[in-house]
Amino acid sequence: MMMMMSGETGMEEGTRLGSSTVMIVLYRLPLRASKTKEGQWVFSWDEAALYQTSTGLRRGLAERAKVLWIGIINTEEEIRESEKEEISGTLLRDFSCVPVFVPREMLDRFYRGFCKTVLWPLFHGYFRARSSGGQMSVFDKELWFCYMRVNRLFSNAVISVYQEGDLIWVHDYHLMVLPYNLRQHLAAAKIGLYLHTPWPSSEIYRVLPVRQDLLRGVLSASVLGFHLFDYARHFLSCCVRLLNLEHEMNRGNIVVECMGRHVNIRVSHIGVDPERFAEVSDDPVVLDRLASLKQKYPEKFIYGAIDDLDPFKGIVLKIRAFQRYLRDHEAARSEVVLVQIAIPRPGSVPQCAQDEIRELVASTNAEFKQYSEEVIVYMEQSISFAERVALYRFSDVLLLTPIKDGLNLIPYEYIVSCGAQKGQMILSEFTGCSKALSGAIRVNPWNVNEVADAIHRCRNVDQMELIRKKEADIGYVQRISIASWAASFLADLEEAREPRQKGMKLGLGLNLGFRLLEFDGFEMLNTAAVLKRYRGAGRRLILLDYDGTLISENCSSKAAYFAKPSDALLKSLRRLGEEKANEVYIMSGRSRDFLEKVLGDIPQIGLAAEHGLFHRSPRSSEWNTLGSSDEDFSWMAIARDIMDDYVEKTDGAYIEEKTSGLVWHFLDVDREFGQWQARELHDELDSVLGAFNIQIVTGMGSLQVRQASLNKGVMVQRILGHSRSDTSEDPDFVLCIGDDRSDEDMFSFLTRRLDGDANDNLFTCTVGVKPSDAKYYLRSSDDVESLLGNLAARLMPSLSTQNLRSSMIGPSRTFDDLTSLTNKVS
Repeated sequence: MMMMMSGETGMEEGTRLGSSTVMIVLYRLPLRASKTKEGQWVFSWDEAALYQTSTGLRRGLAERAKVLWIGIINTEEEIRESEKEEISGTLLRDFSCVPVFVPREMLDRFYRGFCKTVLWPLFHGYFRARSSGGQMSVFDKELWFCYMRVNRLFSNAVISVYQEGDLIWVHDYHLMVLPYNLRQHLAAAKIGLYLHTPWPSSEIYRVLPVRQDLLRGVLSASVLGFHLFDYARHFLSCCVRLLNLEHEMNRGNIVVECMGRHVNIRVSHIGVDPERFAEVSDDPVVLDRLASLKQKYPEKFIYGAIDDLDPFKGIVLKIRAFQRYLRDHEAARSEVVLVQIAIPRPGSVPQCAQDEIRELVASTNAEFKQYSEEVIVYMEQSISFAERVALYRFSDVLLLTPIKDGLNLIPYEYIVSCGAQKGQMILSEFTGCSKALSGAIRVNPWNVNEVADAIHRCRNVDQMELIRKKEADIGYVQRISIASWAASFLADLEEAREPRQKGMKLGLGLNLGFRLLEFDGFEMLNTAAVLKRYRGAGRRLILLDYDGTLISENCSSKAAYFAKPSDALLKSLRRLGEEKANEVYIMSGRSRDFLEKVLGDIPQIGLAAEHGLFHRSPRSSEWNTLGSSDEDFSWMAIARDIMDDYVEKTDGAYIEEKTSGLVWHFLDVDREFGQWQARELHDELDSVLGAFNIQIVTGMGSLQVRQASLNKGVMVQRILGHSRSDTSEDPDFVLCIGDDRSDEDMFSFLTRRLDGDANDNLFTCTVGVKPSDAKYYLRSSDDVESLLGNLAARLMPSLSTQNLRSSMIGPSRTFDDLTSLTNKVS
């Protein structure tokens, strides 16, 4: 077998981006591939690509870094197994491309089956409850498995050529779980994902059965890019509603915290390559095609359009509007022509929709045949780059009316092709770039009369005003070239931080439910190590939070607020309190009455209610007060009025009133709305109560306002001070366990006071794997109960609950691993 190549080579020399290689991973390689009659494969760069595979991106990146392209070969020919090795070597050597070989049947199910039938309509806001035959649509999980298998093949290809420090840039919705696959094997890799489609609202996205799996796949990237903020906004809403992940602003960047990692959300619209259009302005092919068009349609006012043959491009609405314009303006019928190019894409349009366009074009031409041979020139075909530029320069107006659009660079290409000579644009308001172009007339494509009026206005425009706006648009398009867009994204990706080996890595779940969690200096609490230190200590202090620590907080209703510890846990607490060497405290934000009711019959343990405002020492029945008697609580009436207002506006919210503060609960509120209202309430309280010595703390489902002088850290200081007054020494064993932000005050104080980093007898522990000042973690309140049971019994566990879970979870598991495990069990 012989190979033939044409076009520029891929291994261009240039200034490196750091010392890394940029790996561009996309569904199809930017190559044309064909086979001669003699069986020779011929490859060349695909110069007709509309966006990221264009010459502009290759040229822009080659100046900054070595580039490696990874994707499938765009051919309908089946590539034989015997040909793959030679093709791979040729493409890597001459084009810097790494091909991904996918069996034809699998590729068809992946692209036409899942990408175009499931994801494409859904991401464009279209959900079809019934099939064309009238039956209820049923999600085909086999197509989903096919989608995952293809993404895994891409992952294998990337891993095979990856070297530490390389930047991996994945493109579009075809490869949304690829970042997840890569993260399993390349934990510290910098992975970017750019989605060139819209992201649907959460109400539409949530109908997808694999909605959380896809989100986790996307969130495995280091940097995630969208063209418009609208798309990013919908994505963030899905993160809140489906995964309970909030976002924050950090120096102008949107950041989502997911499993100990920070995912940067970037909003920037891709551009075009102005240099490429300038280079072909005098190209003989362009000039010849332009002359041919002028000769065929002399003295005509041309409305030009290039669209994919896709229902979302609004071609039918466009033709109806043009038809309405001609019916309303008789004088224009012999003077105007609409040239519509519809580019077929595999699996993108049903036959009935295609027939509707053709019939509408035919009926319109027939209606106005006496005025012009064709008022609409309609062609279903692909066109070359030169033909596209010629049509742009020939058209007086660019007319695009998509009803939902993701990436559309046609307006940018039109601007740089026409220059300042001529050219107006009528753009649907649903076209992403329409908001950025001052020279465009924005229309609602569903309003046929509005579009028809815009078509008429273009023939009576103020030329001076048009030139002024054109100059602004030209300057804008040249500034946001595809090269600058790529350089900016890669600069963000290079700055992204992924935790390396020093941090703790934790794998949870199976298949796409698997999550890799990363935290620096953070490890699971070892029960055996705790018990060893516990046995050797002469004086011990045990500090335990209540909610989420002694009882589970996996709840979302008021009912769970009244949950109590198990009998086994209460027995362990009693036994720990009975040991003379122990001081055991329950540190809670709950009221004194509640703690008395639940734990009051265990006098051996100390109780600290409302974060220590009221406290009772171990083996004592007397309650004391933390803080001075002249504390100013006048702010509570003001805060109560504000909170009452938010309760009225937020269904499901309620207020808990304590002696030392107020808590606004929103566990039962819609997640996104509740968090939104909590942020607004936080800002309003902060503004109104700024003169008071108060602290506003937002936790999981609650917002608390309390005296700044009252927190668990201050209470621990009080306990240690009382302890030293008796013995002049700190305890030689301290175990402190909590689960939320209020417990961080304990962790940070103990670390400072007892030299926590070097003190092997101090165990600060948070419940749940999350960022914390604690040194250790336990996964759940069940693990806490198990630990306390072992301490109370002084038992050295052979296999504790958490160790059992760890051994079951182990390293990352895949669907194949699960299958083999199931086979062994059966």
